[in-house]
Amino acid sequence: MFASRLLPRLRRILFSSFVAGMILSCGIAIAQEKAEKTLEQLSADEVLRLVRYSYTLYDRDFVGRLRKDKLEVPFTLSLQPQYIRFKFDNPPQIIHLNTTNDQFFLKEVSAGKDGPVEPSRYGETIRGTDVSYDDLSMRFLYWPNARIIGEEKVKTRECWIVEIRNPDGHGQYGTVRVWVDKGSGGMMTMVGYDNQGNAIRVFEVLHGKKIEDIWMVDQMRVETFDPKTRKRISHTYIEILDTAPTIRVPEEKKK
Repeated sequence: MFASRLLPRLRRILFSSFVAGMILSCGIAIAQEKAEKTLEQLSADEVLRLVRYSYTLYDRDFVGRLRKDKLEVPFTLSLQPQYIRFKFDNPPQIIHLNTTNDQFFLKEVSAGKDGPVEPSRYGETIRGTDVSYDDLSMRFLYWPNARIIGEEKVKTRECWIVEIRNPDGHGQYGTVRVWVDKGSGGMMTMVGYDNQGNAIRVFEVLHGKKIEDIWMVDQMRVETFDPKTRKRISHTYIEILDTAPTIRVPEEKKK
């Protein structure tokens, strides 16, 4: 109910996280107007719910790439109200996040397989990069019992620090902290910690631009750290390059 009241204007001005194509806008301000809450009255779970909800409101495809050293992995990102889909080639692979009913469901289509991604694989990295299934799907946005543990400026932007603990033990992260821009609702930084509290993964927004009618974060860096030495092991850039031709199959033809 809370998120559904925001629908009319969220369709015109959107914000989102990396998995949603990294769309920027002023969603939290809308929450204040439509739900009659001040920024300070929003709970951590409500902030995460708005981030999740925003990426169900668009219907557009984009081309992008994962870039690690000399390795470049092209992909097509498809945003639809019911799902988010990453499509890779050579070999063909589709990673599909179902966003219906605000529930987490991640599936994969590749090499004759079509089914859910097993929880034991959430921590696996994708195609030799630093990006895992957990990272691509932003599974931590669906974890319950988030809490706001502080506030901090990131690149001049006032941010909440939202902490979420892993409820099921799957994947690499025991705890995740997300720095959420108060003005846009966008994710500025994410730090993933192992079960011993050591930082092992850091996401950081680096750059944004307008692609057609949408302001996008078009470059984000994902860094992997050694939990013992705290030194950076490697890093990967996630980049949105442009829009892609958007072709949708009418519902009657899907049946």
